[in-house]
Amino acid sequence: MEHRFIDVIADKKVFQNSQGLNLHPIMVENNLNQLVAMQEFFAGSEFMLLVSGFLGVGKSSIVDYFSNFLTKETIVLKYNCFETTILDDMLLSFFEKFKDLIAEGVIQQPKIRTDNFVQKINSYFYSISAPIVVIIDSFQDVLKGNKSEILEFLKHLSTSGKVKVVLLSRTFDYENFEGIFSYKKISIGALEKSLYEKFLKISGIKLIGPVSDELYKHTRGYFFYVSLAIKIIQIRGLSLIEFLDGYGKSFLSYNDFILREGLALIDPVSGHLFRLLTILRHPISIDLLKALNLFDEYRARVFIETLVLSQEGNTLYLKDYYKKIAENSIPDNVSVKLHKSCVDLYETQLPLKPMERNLLISRATMRAEIEYHSMFLPKKPVLKPKVEIELDKLPEQPQVVPEPVVEEKVKDIKNIRFIFESDEAENEFMNQVADSINEFIAFSEEQLEEIEKDNKLTLIELMNLALQEENQFNFKRVVMIYYRALTMKNNPDYQTFLPKIYFKLAIAYEKLSDWYNALKYFEEAQKVYFSSGDLFKSSEVKLEIANVYYQMFKRDKAKEVLESIVKSENLQGATYVKAYLALADLIDNDISVAYEYLKSALWHIQNLDDEGLLAELYYKFALASDEIGETKQAVLYYKNCVEIEKNCNKYLASAYLNLAGIYEDAGVLDSAETFYEKSLEYEEDNKNLNGIYQVCMKLAGFNRKNNSSKALSFYERAYNAACDLGEIYYQVSSIMAIGDFYYFAKDSVKALQNYLLAQKTAIGKISEKNMQKINRRIEDMKLQLGEAQFDNIVDGMANGTK
Repeated sequence: MEHRFIDVIADKKVFQNSQGLNLHPIMVENNLNQLVAMQEFFAGSEFMLLVSGFLGVGKSSIVDYFSNFLTKETIVLKYNCFETTILDDMLLSFFEKFKDLIAEGVIQQPKIRTDNFVQKINSYFYSISAPIVVIIDSFQDVLKGNKSEILEFLKHLSTSGKVKVVLLSRTFDYENFEGIFSYKKISIGALEKSLYEKFLKISGIKLIGPVSDELYKHTRGYFFYVSLAIKIIQIRGLSLIEFLDGYGKSFLSYNDFILREGLALIDPVSGHLFRLLTILRHPISIDLLKALNLFDEYRARVFIETLVLSQEGNTLYLKDYYKKIAENSIPDNVSVKLHKSCVDLYETQLPLKPMERNLLISRATMRAEIEYHSMFLPKKPVLKPKVEIELDKLPEQPQVVPEPVVEEKVKDIKNIRFIFESDEAENEFMNQVADSINEFIAFSEEQLEEIEKDNKLTLIELMNLALQEENQFNFKRVVMIYYRALTMKNNPDYQTFLPKIYFKLAIAYEKLSDWYNALKYFEEAQKVYFSSGDLFKSSEVKLEIANVYYQMFKRDKAKEVLESIVKSENLQGATYVKAYLALADLIDNDISVAYEYLKSALWHIQNLDDEGLLAELYYKFALASDEIGETKQAVLYYKNCVEIEKNCNKYLASAYLNLAGIYEDAGVLDSAETFYEKSLEYEEDNKNLNGIYQVCMKLAGFNRKNNSSKALSFYERAYNAACDLGEIYYQVSSIMAIGDFYYFAKDSVKALQNYLLAQKTAIGKISEKNMQKINRRIEDMKLQLGEAQFDNIVDGMANGTK
């Protein structure tokens, strides 16, 4: 059976005269030859069309436009790839499309029984009688190993005779296709100069010869960059000269400048959506965004029209070139919360079958994303497993032993939040994105005199000015000052200060979370120090470079840099210790390797006068020793750690806490209690509420058998710390622990009062399963007290008495 993908061969005039379709007429006119080549492909025998072109030339737009000329019977399956994309993700998307087509009556559900998901998808492709076009966009983002699996699947489809595939990528390795597929290739290029000028003219922008030529040079004639510039000019009400003047004052490449200007259009309310889209590495459906209270149809349409957001069917996504700019604008505290919510989201979806999921990615991808996002979450500093306080064991009445309340994973997406403020005071997401053009212009008007003063300053005066701005945390201003310093090559002090300028510039970028620029200038500083023979400073900068790689999760690169340091000779002991500590931190899955790095660091502590660094080494070596079973050695180094002055020892409380645990396990209870109390003393001195809560809960459990009044006091102190923290789970756990304390003391009335308080505190804020555990305790109290007394206590609690 012959499958027709197009009805008739159209000429160029048909494409040119097709008004009202989803492509600007200028793009149609610029790509008439490519459109003709596409129709020849769909009329011919080739299986695959490879569409290439630089970022922003409009590959997707051309392919989408041509889809309008396919026959009505043709089924189009489109998928936009991400770096996480694997074959299963693509198949899930196709499966969702097949479900919609069944609901619309376009296709029938296959009758064949299948044993797995791949077979199910295969049955659809082979049972559908209509021609099918598979469009795979952004293929360059797929990892090499995953590309081969996708290509194998496409090779399988090529045998059906009714499928054609269009692959879009910035570049192709054509060796992947030779001998496997019959293919045709086309390339999408920049706008011709005459069409670019026509585009500006019909957009209402006055052409000024050299100025419009300059914009063409910066945009390279790429449709996306020209279109976005036009939209920014129109929205801001600027002339072409004002727009380019703003760019000139931005100190940015044109790509960064125009993308930041696009992101600057985002309003604070929509910022929450963009944060999520920035941090996600896969498509997300509009339905799911609605469930998460992140979708506003009007705003989304505006952002799509202004080329900031992209939509494919029922999914929204932010292009990777925007993500590179936006990801550094998310405050650290918000970023952690977002990563945690992503983990919660995946864990709600992981147990579900494909048809039940709100998230259309595979389980393999979800597991990989859980691992990825978990890397951004803070890890507990103590490796030794904690002994949690069990809420009760009820040895007197084993038949009603209450279950411990444990922190559970979120199971319902309705309970997951993606709307966070940065310290509740900064609620504008794009405050940390680049300034808008209007702000550049205002800056040139309002601060011109100040800048002129900067230009008249000597290099030393500039350095002092930068230091003042650093002290005010105005790091954008710091960057600008150091860029000015880099232009003063004729200053007699320039070569002397050059490595420091590079270093300080890198630090400023690091403070702005711009890791790529931080890395760039750290490397420049390192080169200058190395060429001048200052190996010590060269190695110190290498430590900073390794840290940036670590922040970027380029662990292999970080390890390579650190190993080059420890192999160097004649460095100061502190440098070796820092490098070995950093190498140990890179090890996540083999404590014995980390132990050897830390052991090597101990060889370099002679004459080490950095007490804080020494405390860190002692503490981490003690942890590693404890983990591999060297308990005596662990005790020795924990004690070495706690002997270091507390003013420079941030590991003091944790070292005391771990010592207490070791002594408690060994039955040396007096020493254990002393160490617990010293840990609490330090946490209270530093007003660390989280630490106070943890230590008080441990001290309460420690004293529960032998000193009940002391135990109760510590439970209450833990509860107060939990309230000050605002942590609901901590509050509920401590209240329940107090209730259990009274339960064991046979004071059923106070036990019930605390269980009821826990219920009131927890309702609507913790998981259903944990609520059930609280409710079971309350029901047990009802049986013990009798209904009348139980009701009196409940009424008393309701009236505010306890």
